[in-house]
Parts: sequence; structure tokens; C-alpha cells
Amino acid sequence: MIIFDTNAVNLLPPSGLRADIIRKLRQSGHHKVAVPWMVMEELVAHQTKHYPDKYQAVVNTLAKLREALPWELQSSLEPLDLNRLVAHWHSAYEEIFEVIDTSGDAARKALAREAMALPPAKATKERSEGGRDAAVWFSILEYMRENPDEEVCFVTNNTKDFGDGATYPYPMNEDVRGLESRLTRLTDFDAVVSKFTKEVSGRDAEAAAEELLKSLSVRDRVSRTAVEVLSSPIGFVGLDTAKASVQWRQWLASPEAELLSIANVLGHEIEGSVWYTAHTRWLLHGVAISGDEDMHYVSCVWEMKVLFSANGGEEAPTLLTPGEPVLPDTDDARCMEIIKKLKARASRAQRVLRNQLAHSSGERLIAESIAGAMPTLDVAGVMARSVSDLLPKLTAADLLGQGVIEQIRASMPTLDIATTLNQVAADRLVAELPKPDLSGLLPQLDFSHLVPKIDYSHLFPQTNINQIAAAALTGLQSSAEDDDDAAAVSDVDDDSDPETGPDKATDPETDR
Repeated sequence: MIIFDTNAVNLLPPSGLRADIIRKLRQSGHHKVAVPWMVMEELVAHQTKHYPDKYQAVVNTLAKLREALPWELQSSLEPLDLNRLVAHWHSAYEEIFEVIDTSGDAARKALAREAMALPPAKATKERSEGGRDAAVWFSILEYMRENPDEEVCFVTNNTKDFGDGATYPYPMNEDVRGLESRLTRLTDFDAVVSKFTKEVSGRDAEAAAEELLKSLSVRDRVSRTAVEVLSSPIGFVGLDTAKASVQWRQWLASPEAELLSIANVLGHEIEGSVWYTAHTRWLLHGVAISGDEDMHYVSCVWEMKVLFSANGGEEAPTLLTPGEPVLPDTDDARCMEIIKKLKARASRAQRVLRNQLAHSSGERLIAESIAGAMPTLDVAGVMARSVSDLLPKLTAADLLGQGVIEQIRASMPTLDIATTLNQVAADRLVAELPKPDLSGLLPQLDFSHLVPKIDYSHLFPQTNINQIAAAALTGLQSSAEDDDDAAAVSDVDDDSDPETGPDKATDPETDR
């Protein structure tokens, strides 16, 4: 277990190199990385404590500006929300570190140690201080006693209060008695990097990154993540099939993804495992939903930092700090060529989906519509009591003949439209289906000699099965497919798609 003191990771940028190395250490499976609860609170405090003063300064400036203007100032601030900012930084740092809890007993010991001004607390001219350092100290000791098989490396440059790692002042020497052999000290983050990692050369890192990031598994991960995180009521920008700018707010289904470029590749070997970080740019192409619920084929560029392993591709890549999609550069010939390939691939996939839906999804929707209509059919309420007595076992399923519903369901493939299409769009599609006409399915039973003539036509909308199937498939027809796409599809073979190499960048990543 590697445990950091506040001074070793203070103001740590969550997207910086040091944070990436910590993630690599944790994800390698060879090390745990944590901070005591008190350190987590200090990290969050250092990012948030100046917010109220800065907010008030802006309020005062706006008040002075209003006094100087002869008109009403059309400007305002959102309400001060310290809890929101604190929650943000808690979430950011808890994604990087484990948190070692501070028990009530440890907290009481820490306060008592401060009151007596004993190490790691101390006395100043005015007062005693160091209760937080004491809380960190007792939290580490509690963790070691609760995990007797683990060694702990404590990273801090506060040798004045915590000692040099070889000897401890009284009463810390008594606190740590019996644990000395399992507790080691490092003074800063660079010492952690030197001890636990080995940097991989830039050329090797770039070659490994190019091969891994172009793999199908990584492209699929990027595609799924795009559906999960790219959703906004304001919307994003992209190119439609006519190369015009279009606003969209979410993907209807997972888009096609292709690596456009890779830069700032850094690799570190950790206990035999090699982990990389890289800045990447991806081209996405697929069906997206606009603010007015229209559907468009959209192409966009998505930038992000990626953390991944070269260990046989078993570990899924971690997508770090993704940005917002931007417009592709229409003057970039390579970019437009990749978009053309993605369009052809998506068009082929859409054609296969429509063929599957023609044989299965339409029938499934029809069957579900029929099944949904069954409870509203009240035969006993329509027919005379004498008729119902003659037909005591007559059910809605019987009226449909020899297991029509079961035959329809048994012949259906296992295609799950709910996971293929955006759920909202699927719900709209089902809602817009007309009600089925059951009158043509009812057996031709003659009850004229038992009951008066009754007109049942108003109970069943006059819609046939072909109309229902056509309505179901029409909603899935892509508005962007044209004759050119069909021609492109016939010439494209996914297995022979050329893979274009990523751009190489020579500027190394620097820690902000």
C-alpha cells in the first residue's frame, strides 16, 4: 500500500501525469494507492476554500459597476454553491485514490496528542497545532494493524513532524513499535515513480499505442462510451451527409469509431506490466437525434486522453477527460476519406439490421401489439349469458386459433431492439403503431341461432398486419441513405478496410 500525505499530492491535477501514474499503479493490480481521510479533506479544501471570497469579490465588482451605469446591468451570477464544488473535487480525487478511514478512536487520540503538543503535533508561541497530522499518523497505524500482511510506504516530505523514517521521536516510537519493519518512507512523488515504475521509450510506446488503439475492442469501447456520455439538452455540432453543420444532442445507437490521431504517448512499466497514456482524436459516425427529435447521420471529432495496457489486450482501456465533439475538418483529405469509409460501414450495418427486422422485429412488434390488445376483449360481456355457458373454456388465445401467438414468438430470433436502438426512439416507434385488426383472425363461429345480431366492427380498428409491419419498418429507415451509399456499400468489405496509421507527436506530456 502506497499512502500519500497532503504535501506529496497537493493541488494534484486529475488529468495530469502524476494522476495518470497513480491510476496505472492501481490498475496494474500490483499496488494499492490511498490517502487517509484527513488528507482527502485537505486536498478538497485546498481546491475550494477560496471560492466564497472570490465569489464575494465578483458580487462587489458588479455592485460597483451598477452604480456607475445609467442603465440596468444585464448581468447576474449563479448562486454561491460551495457544496457543489466540494462534491466535484471529492468525486475527482476519489476516482484517483482509495480513502483510508479515520475512526473515532483515531480522531480522539489525534486531538489529545495536539492538546499535549506531542509529535506529530507541536507547540507554537500562541497555541498547539498538528491535530490533522496526528490524525493521518493514527489512521496509517490503524490500517497496518487491520492488514497485518501488507507493507506500507508512506510518502511525505514532512520529516520535521513525522521523522526521517529510520527513527521516530517520543511518543511516535511507541506508537509504531512492532510495525517498523513494514513501514517505509519516501519523500516525494518522484521517488515513487523511481521506485515503482520504469519509463518506456517514446518510440516503443507510440508503436504499442498505435496497434492497441486501432483494435476492434478499443474502437467498440470508444463507441459505447460515446453513447453513455455524449448527451446534452444544448446539443453538439457535427456534419450531416451533405457536409453541412448540424446540431445533435445524443446518439440513437452506438456510432462507428475510427482513430484519427494519437499524440503525447507515455509508457511506464510497473512490475512487468506496461501501461500507457495518450492524447487521442476519434472520428465518430452514426445516427443521432436532434433537439426536435429528428434523426440525422452525423460525423464528428472526439478528443480524449486514454489510459491502456499492453498486456495482451485483456484490460479494458480507461477513457480519461473526454472533451466535447467538434466539427471534422472538411479540408483534411485523410479525415474525409475516413468519414467515407465509416459511412459505408454504417450503411452496410443498417442494411443488415433492416433485413433482420424485416424477418423478426416487425413480427415481434405485431405479436406484442396483439398480446397487448387481448385483455380488452371481453367475450362474456358481449355475448349472451347462454353463449358463455356453452363456451366455458373460450379464451382470447383460443379465438386466435392454433397457437398463433406462440408460433410467432417461437419463430422470432433473439434480436433485442431495446439494446440496439435508443430506448426513447423505440418507445416512440411502438407507441405510433396502429392497433391490430383481430377480426380477420377470429374463427368463423356461427352463433346466429343463439343470440341477436351484434355489430362488432367498432371494437376492432380496421388495420391489417401488412400495414403494421410497414409502419414498424418505416420508422427504422435511415433518412440519410441514398443511392450513393448503397453503391458504396456494395464495394466495401469490412474485413479489408484499410487502417490508416495515427499521427505521431513529439511533444511529451507535461504535468500542469
